[in-house]
Amino acid sequence: MSAMQSQLVRRCPPIVVHCACCGTRLAGNAEYCGQCETPASLSHAVSKRGQPQSFVSVLGASNSGKTVYLGMLLDILSKGPESFRGTSTSAFSIDLQQQVVSALERRTFPEKTPCEADAWKWMHCQVALNENESSKEVDLISPDFAGEAIAMEMNQSGIYPAIQHVVRKSDGLMILCDSLRVRDEGSSEDLFALKLLAYVAQLHAMTSDQREKHRRASGPSIAIVFTKCDGCPEAVEDPHGFAASHMSRLFDYCSRTFVRHQYFAASVAGSSGTVIDHGGIETRVPFHVQPRGVLEPLQWIVRSMDH
Repeated sequence: MSAMQSQLVRRCPPIVVHCACCGTRLAGNAEYCGQCETPASLSHAVSKRGQPQSFVSVLGASNSGKTVYLGMLLDILSKGPESFRGTSTSAFSIDLQQQVVSALERRTFPEKTPCEADAWKWMHCQVALNENESSKEVDLISPDFAGEAIAMEMNQSGIYPAIQHVVRKSDGLMILCDSLRVRDEGSSEDLFALKLLAYVAQLHAMTSDQREKHRRASGPSIAIVFTKCDGCPEAVEDPHGFAASHMSRLFDYCSRTFVRHQYFAASVAGSSGTVIDHGGIETRVPFHVQPRGVLEPLQWIVRSMDH
């Protein structure tokens, strides 16, 4: 190395990158954050934005359809109109999209998300909203959390620190609920979703006290999304009424706690069914892919952030 090159190296200190989720300073060769295990590639992608980001994330119980929903959402965003389009920031963000689209093309659903944090697929998509002579950008940052991991973190904070940090940083959250389980096993789904939203409220210092209007108004936008609605037409016809009838605890809590909340119905498969193999094991399979209502919850969240 020449003397001039040595001087340039001394004058240009290495770029400092902090974890996009917890803010921990990352070592130069780190692949994951040592505090919350967020991939360093995600943090590097976020740091290049050079402006404050609004995070939107997706949560839900085990088997609520998070993997399929996230993968299809990214696929739709990448092909969307100029008025509402999403762009993946790097190759790692496309992994989830590829996993879901490839599985659906084979008329199967993706494998269940493992509980190990280092096996989660993370999605970072820059979403641009351009309408009515105004424009806005948000970062859709959402790991495909395992539902079991979410349940454990709610019961004992700190087991999966990435979940806590992502929820705390999110200005909008999509809460996925399996519409079939809501209809057929209402109480268990209702109570899990209630617990999840109480966890969100706690991390955002929310309150159900009607006198604390300012604190309630400053909370995140909440989209409750009923998934797998190809088999539950009543959820499609009236998501708000479906929630009131089948998830009364959640419905009441949202009304008292979150100023900005809305109910949606979505499905990825136009129709699906259950196949039973020779061993008696049941497997749900999609007969054909026909996304419905996937984009609307995110559009509502992005627009609601202006209020």
